[in-house]
Amino acid sequence: MKRQLRDRGHVVLDKMSRAVAKSAPGKRGMPGELRSTRKQVARLRARVAVLEEEMQESRQLNRRLAEITDVVQELLVPIAQRDEEKLRERLDRFSASL
Repeated sequence: MKRQLRDRGHVVLDKMSRAVAKSAPGKRGMPGELRSTRKQVARLRARVAVLEEEMQESRQLNRRLAEITDVVQELLVPIAQRDEEKLRERLDRFSASL
């Protein structure tokens, strides 16, 4: 995904370079196309940052769910088959993560 974003960024930078080259040297300010492209790049960067944060949060929640599932699975095993040491280790690890 990062590669796709970088590739898209190169396309945008190429467009910006061409827009600057086309603008007359005596004109002040940026052409409208270049200005809107820069705004789009800024919005996309902000959106990517938000999406990366959301993905990290999702990973943490999925890991937490997997840990809870392990604990519940151990508790549901019949007492005769239960590995108390393993259960204590998982419960300790889960408690430490709170």
